[in-house]
Amino acid sequence: MTRFFALAALLSALVSPVFSAPIRFVGSDMVATPLEAEMKSFAAKNDLDISLNMRGSRLGLEDLGAQAGDLGLLVFAEGDTRPGPEFSSSVVGYMTAVFVVPQSVPLVQLHYAQLAGVYGASELNNFKRWSELGVSGNWAVRGITAVAATRREGLAIDLFRFSVLQKPEFKPTVAMFDEKSRALARISGEEGGIALVSSPPPEGSGLKVLLLAKGERDVAYGPTSENLHTGDYPLRLPVHLVFRKSEARRLSFVIRHLLADETMPMLLAAGVVPLPVQARNQLIFDLENLR
Repeated sequence: MTRFFALAALLSALVSPVFSAPIRFVGSDMVATPLEAEMKSFAAKNDLDISLNMRGSRLGLEDLGAQAGDLGLLVFAEGDTRPGPEFSSSVVGYMTAVFVVPQSVPLVQLHYAQLAGVYGASELNNFKRWSELGVSGNWAVRGITAVAATRREGLAIDLFRFSVLQKPEFKPTVAMFDEKSRALARISGEEGGIALVSSPPPEGSGLKVLLLAKGERDVAYGPTSENLHTGDYPLRLPVHLVFRKSEARRLSFVIRHLLADETMPMLLAAGVVPLPVQARNQLIFDLENLR
């Protein structure tokens, strides 16, 4: 029996615990809408009482500490308070930032300094034409239209500003859109452009995602789940699943569903790239051992 089927047998052998109290989700408001729809459906099918109070990661951690929440989906910035030893905290996916251009632009990859020159207001370089990014042919003489989706569409804009730019300020010429679809539509016309968004465009859109490297001499990678998990794609912000270790048995039924294959579209809809399958199966196994 392979490890996968052995794991499936282990999970199916477990008896669902009796839920005498509601299961309360807390944490990042960025994932609230897709999570609420998924958990509402799951609760109805399994006769569970599941509620959400997603007010942000900092408040979510406070709710967990005050026992006003049971399961947290939290994003930590550098310097943020982390869960104490009484909690289990595991990465379940990554928020990221991707850069999209029309398929017709003869460009495959960029590095941080190039992107800073396109978007940043206070950078060493100030790139205005595609030729300054190494593009040749008809596109070379065209101006670069830089656009970005705002924080309403996820944390991509903040992740980029605070990871790449020397000062987190955009040029006044950067066009901002509250919806990813509008940002992508802006660069889909004849003028083209480059868009900073939280996830790749849909297939058949005529757009492509650029590979990304930190430095000019570094290898560039795409934002796949494997590359995000290994850290090869540099712009990533881990999303943590946090709960009290003492509650592992009571919560395991819901946690298994949250990490199941059929729930991954929910995470993607929330702008979270899930773990690779093998890493996710290992996480399920590890969390079961907390019981």
